[in-house]
Amino acid sequence: MPCNALLAATLAASLLALALPASAEEDAWPALKQANFGDRAIQAEDGKVVLDAPVTALDASLVPLTVRVPPEVRDKLKSLTLIIDKNPDPVVAKFDFGPAAGTGGERSISTRVRVDTFSHVRAILETEDGKLHMATKFVQAAGGCGAMNAKDPDQENVGLGKMLVKTFPPALSTAPLFEGQVMLKHPNSNGMQLDIDSGGYIPARFVKEMTVKRGNELVFHMASTFSISTNPNFRFTFGRGSDNELDVSMVDTDGTVFTAKSQPSGS
Repeated sequence: MPCNALLAATLAASLLALALPASAEEDAWPALKQANFGDRAIQAEDGKVVLDAPVTALDASLVPLTVRVPPEVRDKLKSLTLIIDKNPDPVVAKFDFGPAAGTGGERSISTRVRVDTFSHVRAILETEDGKLHMATKFVQAAGGCGAMNAKDPDQENVGLGKMLVKTFPPALSTAPLFEGQVMLKHPNSNGMQLDIDSGGYIPARFVKEMTVKRGNELVFHMASTFSISTNPNFRFTFGRGSDNELDVSMVDTDGTVFTAKSQPSGS
C-alpha cells in the first residue's frame, strides 16, 4: 500500500476509534427518554431551560450543576428532571414545583452530583402547558459513584442530620424572587463505595425525598437518588410571599426525617 494511502487509512481508523465513545454515549438516551417520558415530544436547546455544568470536572463525586430558566420565559413551572445518561441510576432527581416556586425573573436551582463516567447530563423542564424542554451538556468525569471513601465512615456520620436553611432577599424590594439554600450533613452513601480501612462496601444510605415550603405553600418536592453528592447542598429561587420563611424536610432511605426552618442570610 502506498505511504499516502496507508497514512489515510490509519488516520481514518483513529478518527473512527475516537468517535466510538461519543456514539456509545448517544445510545443511552432513546431508552431513557422512552422510560421516563414515553412518546412525548421534547424540544431540545430551545432556550426555555439552560444547564450550566463543567466540561471537565475536578472531582467526579462533587460536580456542580445549575439549571436556569431565563426571565423571558413567563410560564409557570411544573417539573424538572435531572438525568445523567451513564450513571448506574440515570435519574438524579425530579423536582415537582408548587405555587410558591414563583414566576418572573430568572428562576434557578443548583446542586452537586456524582458522575460515574463521561456522560451527557440533561435537564428536562416541564412547563404548566405540559410541554417538555431540554438542555444537555457533556461532562468529562469518571469514578464519582464508586470512589473509595478516604474518610472514616463513623466520622462521616458525626453530626448526621444537621441541616441549615437560609434565605436571601433580592437586592430590589420589588423583585419577585427570593433565593433559598438547604445544606444537610449526610454521607449520602450509595452502596458502591469501598471503606478504605475495612475494604468492604459502605451500606447505602442516601436522601430520597425533600419538601420545601414557604409558609404553607409548596415551593417544590424532590424525589432523588444516590447520584446527589455527599452532604447534599441545594440553592434555588422561590416566589416572594407575605411570609418568606422556609420549612424544609428531608427523608433518607433509612426512613429518618430531618427538618429545619430558614435563617436569614448572615445569621
